This record gives sequence, structure tokens and C-alpha cells, in this order.
Amino acid sequence: MPRTQDTLDVSVAGHRLRLTHPDKVIYPSTGTTKAEVIAYYQDIAPHLLPHVAGRIVTRKRWVDGVGTAGKPGEVFFEKNLPDSAPTWIRRVEIQHSDHVNTYPMFEDAAALAWAGQVSALELHVPQWRVNRLGNPQNPDRLVLDLDPGPGAGLPECVEVAKVARTMLQDLGLEACPVTSGSKGLHLYAALDGTHDADYVNRFAKQLAGALEEELPDLVVSSMKKSLRGGKVLVDWSQNNRNKTTIAPYSLRGTTEPRVAVPRTWRELDDPDLRHLTMDEVVARMKRRKDPMAALAAPLASEDRLTAYRSMRDASRTPEPVPDGVATGSAGQTFVIQEHHASRLHYDFRLEHDDVLVSWALPKGVPATTKKNHLAVQTEDHPLEYATFEGTIPEKEYGGGTVTIWDSGTYELEKWKPREIIVTLTGREGGGLGGRRKYALIKTDDNWLIHRMKLS
Repeated sequence: MPRTQDTLDVSVAGHRLRLTHPDKVIYPSTGTTKAEVIAYYQDIAPHLLPHVAGRIVTRKRWVDGVGTAGKPGEVFFEKNLPDSAPTWIRRVEIQHSDHVNTYPMFEDAAALAWAGQVSALELHVPQWRVNRLGNPQNPDRLVLDLDPGPGAGLPECVEVAKVARTMLQDLGLEACPVTSGSKGLHLYAALDGTHDADYVNRFAKQLAGALEEELPDLVVSSMKKSLRGGKVLVDWSQNNRNKTTIAPYSLRGTTEPRVAVPRTWRELDDPDLRHLTMDEVVARMKRRKDPMAALAAPLASEDRLTAYRSMRDASRTPEPVPDGVATGSAGQTFVIQEHHASRLHYDFRLEHDDVLVSWALPKGVPATTKKNHLAVQTEDHPLEYATFEGTIPEKEYGGGTVTIWDSGTYELEKWKPREIIVTLTGREGGGLGGRRKYALIKTDDNWLIHRMKLS
């Protein structure tokens, strides 16, 4: 209920929140008010919250608005949660080298409304999450910030992004692009949490160096501003444990209310690609799925095929895209598919917990017990995929021809987080040539598949 002309008491996600000066203009160039900022964060909450779930949030605040190009508003970073913040916002203490900070965790739409109330326009998060006890975990994603220098822009960032995507795919990682809402692009890739932040940061630096070698006239990996004219800085340093990156779907403190928006690779081919404003993003997400859903923390209502569906459009690919997950299955089907995509590989799939748990085998299925092959775990697939053969359009995810190399049933000997042992019985005339026994072994970096002797 209203208290005064400039104060409103509201209920958001079951929490009481006092909003002050809702008509205050935050973005003068568009006349966007604090109330409209809060409304944006409520509208986008279903898409934004999974990307900040489990992550500490650093805020960038413009208390008196962003100002204009000629007279920017004052801004400051805020890490610690102030004493004035609502008690229902979760707090997590993080030990740094010489001090402890108390950060907020944004777990519902009410926390986003509070951020808008205090003009915390930009929400920045690390590439790691905390567990239920508040202890930091290893990074679960990699990020590259493609930042154009003077004389460069989004087209140059797109060119770099496409080369980076190919490099990451060669390493078994799929990248998702985000137009940052500021100048350039961010590239994200999911990690399995095996390595700590120091390792991931070193890896990102090596990747940036490889991009500079591949595109010496376009890429720079050094932070020196004098080297950046007409080039794109591949900023790898945001993988540092103490660094943060603007969260997907966060507003930016730019003169217009622009947003960091996950995009599809198809969109990056648009010569008119540009940064989007909050009104455009709200309208966009009413008719689209989140292109970055595979990297988001699963919500309670989601299932094991969320990542699979996010990567495919049923109107564009002949692959099965079921609405739900089959239940009550026996869990004994296997299929090995020959996949002629950008590079020939084989997809190894085992039915387990009502989905096909899947690995890509770049070198195929081991024919002998003497040599192990790399197995890159991919997203779970629906059970219907066990009979799929066909051609995925070239520009779609996994574009290429898929045929069944062999299929049948398996006998399960062991299924543990780091070791799976199965005996496969293939079909007559299949690639296995009868029965074979395999072990899938999780190493520090990935999985290996090993042919075992039949007992």
C-alpha cells in the first residue's frame, strides 16, 4: 500500500519490499524510471536467475542515474551487502587473501527488485558457484571477453568469436555468444568443475594467445591499450577467481538501458547485429528460449533434457525433440551413431535414468584393448534418439548426417560417477561384430573409453 507519493510498500515473491522514488529517471536519454528498471528485472527473472543461481553478486550502482554521454552519472562497485538490505536476502562470507566480504546471493525475483530499488543496474558474478554451505567450488564455466579497441566493433568481435568457437569445439567445448550490451561479445563454455580457477585462467590465457597467433592482424591478448587500435582484445583474465563478469540478462549502465543478451550463432551472421535494450529483450524472450540455457543452473521444474532442447529447434531439425522425458524404461538400450558433422566422430549412448547418457568419440570406438580413445561427454539425449538416423541441416547444432553404426542392449556391471563398465550386445551386421565390453573412465580432464576383455 502507498505510504507517501514517493514510497510504495509491495510484495514480491512472498517478501515485503519498500520502494522509494519509483518515478526517478535512471536513464535520461530514454526517460526510463526506477519503476521500469524494477519491472524489467521482474519480467526477465525466469531467464536471469538461473545464470546467477549459486553465485555471489557484485553490484554496480548508479544512485542518481547513468547521466548522459557528456555528463555521466557517478557509479561505484559494491561487494559487501549493506546492513540496510532486507534480511531475507541470502548472505555468504567469502575469504579473500587479506579480508572477508559478505556477498548477497540472488535467489528470487524479490532480490532483483531490491537491486533495482537501490539502482544496482549491473549484476556481476564469478565463473564459480558456492555449495549449500557457502564454500566456493571450482569454475563450472569459461568466459572470454571480446573487447573491441578503437576502430573495431561488433563485426570484428564476431569474426574472432567464430574462430574461437572452432578452437573450443576441437577441445570438446561448445561456446555460447552474448552481446555484452556495452561494446563487444562474451563467449561462455560449460566446464565440468574438475579444475580450479588458476588452471582455467591459465587455459583461457593460452586460448587467447592461440587466437592472437591465428588472427595476428585482428586479435591482441595483452592488456596494453597502446596495442588495441583496430583490434579485439581477448580478455582471458575474467576467469580469475577474484574477477566477475556481467551476468547474462543484466542491465548495463550505458546511456540507453541496454542488456547483456545471450544470442544464437545464427544471429551473429546478421550484418545488422547490435546491442539490445531492455524492452527489446523482454519482447524477445516472450517468443524465444534462452540460447544459454545449457549453462544455467537447473531450476526445480526443469529436467535432464533442458540442455538438449535449448540447442535444438524442432521446426528446423529432424531430430526428436520431445516435450517430456520418458519414464519407467528398463535402462538397457545402447546406440552408437556415426556422425558426419564438421568432423567425423561417433556418438556413444547408454540408456540410464530415462535418458541416453552420451559421449562423443572423436577417434571412434576402440577396436582393441591396447589403446584408449577420448570420450567427450555431451548433453543427455531423449530415448527416442536411439533409433534416429537422418541429416541435420548444416547451420543447426551438430549439422551433418547421422547413421546407426550399431545398437542393441547392454549388461551393466558398474555405474559410478567416474567409472562405467558395460557389456554391449550389438545387432547382426553391426559395427561391433557381436559382444564387446567397455569401460568409460573419468580422468582429471575428460573421459576415456577402454575396450576390456570379455570374461
